[in-house]
Amino acid sequence: MTSRRHPVQAIAFAASESPKLFIAIAETVYAISATTRETVATWKAPPAPVQGKPQSQTTDVVDKPEESGDAVEALPINEEEEASTATTTREEIVESTDVVMADSPPSVSSTAGKRKRSPSAASNAPAEGPEPVETSAETKSSDKKTRNQKKSEKRRAKNAAKPPPPPQPNYIGQVVPIINRNLLAITTLEDKTLRLHNLDTLEVVKEWVLHKRPSAITLTPNTVLVGDKFGDVFSYKIPSSELEESTEGKLLLGHVSLLTTLTTAISPPSHQQNGSSGDIKKYIITADRDEHIRITNYPITHVIHGFCLGHTAFVNRLLITKSNLLVSGGGDDWLGLWDWKEGKLLQKVDIKTHIDAIVDREEAKTLTEKLRGYNKKRKRREEGEPEVDITIAVTEILELDGKEVIVVLEGIPAILRYKHTSDKKLEYVGYIRAPGSVTSLSAQGSRIYFGADSEEGALVSYVDVTGGEATAKDFFEGERFEGQLVEGTETDAVNERLYTVEAFRKGFGGFMEDD
Repeated sequence: MTSRRHPVQAIAFAASESPKLFIAIAETVYAISATTRETVATWKAPPAPVQGKPQSQTTDVVDKPEESGDAVEALPINEEEEASTATTTREEIVESTDVVMADSPPSVSSTAGKRKRSPSAASNAPAEGPEPVETSAETKSSDKKTRNQKKSEKRRAKNAAKPPPPPQPNYIGQVVPIINRNLLAITTLEDKTLRLHNLDTLEVVKEWVLHKRPSAITLTPNTVLVGDKFGDVFSYKIPSSELEESTEGKLLLGHVSLLTTLTTAISPPSHQQNGSSGDIKKYIITADRDEHIRITNYPITHVIHGFCLGHTAFVNRLLITKSNLLVSGGGDDWLGLWDWKEGKLLQKVDIKTHIDAIVDREEAKTLTEKLRGYNKKRKRREEGEPEVDITIAVTEILELDGKEVIVVLEGIPAILRYKHTSDKKLEYVGYIRAPGSVTSLSAQGSRIYFGADSEEGALVSYVDVTGGEATAKDFFEGERFEGQLVEGTETDAVNERLYTVEAFRKGFGGFMEDD
């Protein structure tokens, strides 16, 4: 059986006293010295909890002697048996009662189960007459119980024959260094947890169980902001010391759609009011699957400052530049450059023509079909329907030292470069060839670190753009890094977790239940 290297799904550089590169491969985070390239610490996520409610192993309730009129309660194995048991119980109640008034409704308490006759009912009941009917009813009830027991046994045997679902790996989601606190924030997806780790040893310092699966993370000076796929954003206070008690997350805001990304921004001090410097205003900028970019006041998050509207496909990446402009990207074939304070679109940066310079149309078509095939729930085009042109989406946007904006696209083995112009626009200057599809990206100054999905090339590469033509180099300098191998049978599942942008698309190419 063939196997392949697992690509790096998250990467981060920490410019601490001893610079480190943190790379996440499946369930493990590696802390690697940026100077010696040696692994100095590792941390593996704990096993994910079993998904779904386990089936009850309670056996069927058999007839037992009743004591002092207490109700006999049955614990059915599933909903079908519960309904059947409830029906049988109701029949027993009616049939075991000596005197039944035709016009009277059943007692409310009778729904709890079979009850013993009260002494008053027994003393007032006729001495003869109902006994043959009661015997017939008991026989009928016994037959029904036998049939129900046989059905339950068959059902249990059928469920026992099914193999248990395979455990889902507890994938690492986001990795973000908190340099001023010597911490590393890590989210794990299957157990929906945010953890703070020591930056040097990767020892867990604090952890919070999140409400939903995390989809985005960013920092403020004192808190970690986490957006989830339910559309909500929570804040978690970074403890000032190990003795400080952990607090629950605080809900800040919510979208009515899947939240894809978030960032923070500030407005420069105003110098126009009475000559004073004014107050610095803070904002949270969020985006969702429904093409919205929202600017929300912070920490007074019930006040919405405004929106940046113009995208016609999902938005999944946001960047605030050094010049305090907003760059957005997603499922459209262009980048948006915004004056976010005014909600004004300043420039549409065409990326389609730049992709055409890297891969031709046939290669792009093959690529998109390959990406769509990674998820088995993908909606297919019916025979005879026109072919729908799917654009290649943006997966990452970063800024280099305030001079360049770099962009990564799904499945494209290259990094696109755009420089800032004097009139506050973006101008395309070329691309950096990568050994494979770029799956993760981090920047420090003018240096880029990235992971690539490549069988033959480097697992982690770096490139410095200060010189002329930028060429990627192997971070491990040719030495084989022992990451994780993926067996052939697990390749589809890994691809589905790595190439997640396809899930944001609607209609053809999207998930049927999300359309």
